[in-house]
Amino acid sequence: MHWDDLAYFVCLVEKQTLTACAEDMNVQHSTVARRIEHLEQTLDVNLFDRLGKRYVLTIEGERLYHQAVEVKKEMVTFQRMAIDQNALQGKVVVSAPPVWANEVLIPALADFHQRLPDIVLALSGDVSMSNLHQREADIAIRTRRPTQEDLVIRTLGSSTYRFYTHNKYLKDTRPEQWQLIEFQANARVLAWSQAFMQQQDYTIAFSTNDLYMACHAARQKIGFALLPDFLACQYPELIAVDPINKIPITTLKAHSSANNYAAAEPLQPEQLDTQSPIPLAQSYPLYLVMHPDVRRSARVRAVADWLIDCSNRLEGFA
Repeated sequence: MHWDDLAYFVCLVEKQTLTACAEDMNVQHSTVARRIEHLEQTLDVNLFDRLGKRYVLTIEGERLYHQAVEVKKEMVTFQRMAIDQNALQGKVVVSAPPVWANEVLIPALADFHQRLPDIVLALSGDVSMSNLHQREADIAIRTRRPTQEDLVIRTLGSSTYRFYTHNKYLKDTRPEQWQLIEFQANARVLAWSQAFMQQQDYTIAFSTNDLYMACHAARQKIGFALLPDFLACQYPELIAVDPINKIPITTLKAHSSANNYAAAEPLQPEQLDTQSPIPLAQSYPLYLVMHPDVRRSARVRAVADWLIDCSNRLEGFA
């Protein structure tokens, strides 16, 4: 039996059609069909029922699929161990939230190439948890702690969000006309802004699922938005504000007030309601995540160290 046939089998189960599987495996769909047929003949088992273009697991195929997934994991582990673990060369795939990647990692690329000239950094802007077991990424930077117990997790620091607006919006807009720019893509930030809006009787001026759009809307004096410090500090016209009193926050880290400026721990969506004090700043942890197999690789460890240095150098991280 060809071990690669199992990879085609697992992929076809997940993709369901020859075309989708072929695109994922970067082969012709006839190759997928041939490999599946070869596997069925080798095992003498009918793995799929063909329903039009869809491939649906048979009962026998269902039983073997879960074992095939485990075998594939072991194959990936074997491939990782076969790589020269001591070589500071080759490719390292890093998955990170797009804005953080653009604002923190891209500006540090010159330092990376000077420090690790023989390593190719493959940076993927992604907010979902990359599948580290199947080598979609060697390292993932995430804003939520993964639940998989077999992953290696290190806290990088924390990203602080505050209310920001254009300095002229603060000066030129009457208090009763202040409006919120809503960022939808982050559930915690969305719940925070919605609770604040309800408690303070604000309305929405603009809503988006893209953090850059929210930032640039604030730069266009559309309203005020919850933005991370590392992004807002790129634009000197944006200032941190207290939208309850319509005043600027002049000293970000030292400021404290009766308005509960910064929550000691980030509040979860279920903790935010219209009765409790709504914080004017919250810090969310960032996590560096690796599969335990790849941390043995010298080049992966070197890239992880560089990522840690990037976060330590970044203003606004603690």
